[in-house]
Amino acid sequence: MTLTIVHLLPELLGTYGDQGNVEILSWRLKQRNISHEVIVVTAGDKVPTHADLYLLGGGEDDAQIAAADLLNHGDALRKAHSNGAHFFAVCAGFQLLGSTFPASGNRTIEGLGLLPVETISATPRSVGELISTPSIDVPTLTGFENHSGQTRLLEDSQPLGTVTRGVGNGLDSGVDGVVTNQVVATYMHGPAFARNPELADWILSRKVGLLEKIDAPIFTLLHDERIRNVK
Repeated sequence: MTLTIVHLLPELLGTYGDQGNVEILSWRLKQRNISHEVIVVTAGDKVPTHADLYLLGGGEDDAQIAAADLLNHGDALRKAHSNGAHFFAVCAGFQLLGSTFPASGNRTIEGLGLLPVETISATPRSVGELISTPSIDVPTLTGFENHSGQTRLLEDSQPLGTVTRGVGNGLDSGVDGVVTNQVVATYMHGPAFARNPELADWILSRKVGLLEKIDAPIFTLLHDERIRNVK
């Protein structure tokens, strides 16, 4: 079996270095000799519907709207979801997987509807270190958030973590992100998998099963140092 990872629209959803998440996934798979391929989908490319894992990053407002228009056309991601694909989405990607998100001029943009969430405009802008206690079996999560939208969970959904520093989803929820059977989403930039490699492994394990541990002490040292520095 070859695991197929799709990196979606990096020219639109790549403002904050979230393309690094793809690189970290690939590196961690290589260390375990797990066969995989990375497909980069740019504007105008056909989005595959039978891949295993799709990644969406952060982006500016206009780029986010353009990405939503492209990804809503043809229902490729909805078909992929129906086919059992998994998704990891950050910030703008998180918002556009939901039902709606805001845009300039008091507009509301339709999302892809793969997550039971909606996003509204909020002030002040949420900028700074984000730390949370995860709801899944990984160590403390850290990242950097930079967003003006705040996201409401529309169902009794599982958040990715309980915020101990920063804003996360906002709206006084005290949580960041969301976890469903096929989707993990968050406001953590960093990129998230570089700062939280165990999160990368947790997501991979949902597709490939239990993973053997690998020796990457530098990730652990950087993770622990960041937590110490921002507390």
